[in-house]
Amino acid sequence: MAAIKVRPAEAADAAEIVYLGALMYKSVGAKPTPIWALDSTALVKKRLGDDLYGVVIDAEEGGLAACGLINLGPRLPRPGRQAHRSGYIQWVSTAPQYHHRGYARAIMIALLEWTDEQGIEVIELHATPAGRELYRELGFFVKTDNISMMALRADAASEVPEV
Repeated sequence: MAAIKVRPAEAADAAEIVYLGALMYKSVGAKPTPIWALDSTALVKKRLGDDLYGVVIDAEEGGLAACGLINLGPRLPRPGRQAHRSGYIQWVSTAPQYHHRGYARAIMIALLEWTDEQGIEVIELHATPAGRELYRELGFFVKTDNISMMALRADAASEVPEV
């Protein structure tokens, strides 16, 4: 089996990255729209190399087979932590015809190696059921020291679940 070649994402990859991101969102029941895709493509192009880092795997027939992104943000100091930046991994996605080839693992390893090089100590993500075991194997865990909470505001408030 040939080695999987992961490379840094470039602005020219933005539309394909958004396409793969849409596949991931659809797999969990979200409904990406054309406006979302246009806005997201522009944001990925603009932010890559600034506060967004990504890696991709090229598809054999052209385009992308898989991708993953990490958003970088400032973080206030916490006792026991040196880094002042954190990362949030998003859009780890593989085109269906490339599933079960180790692409998601290769993408995640490349992202984690890059964060290590950058000195980023805290990395978070939200896992789909399909990715949860992989993330555990790579050292991610479900936090138990506090409760993760979210507030949805403005138009998004209509999506707040009943509890």
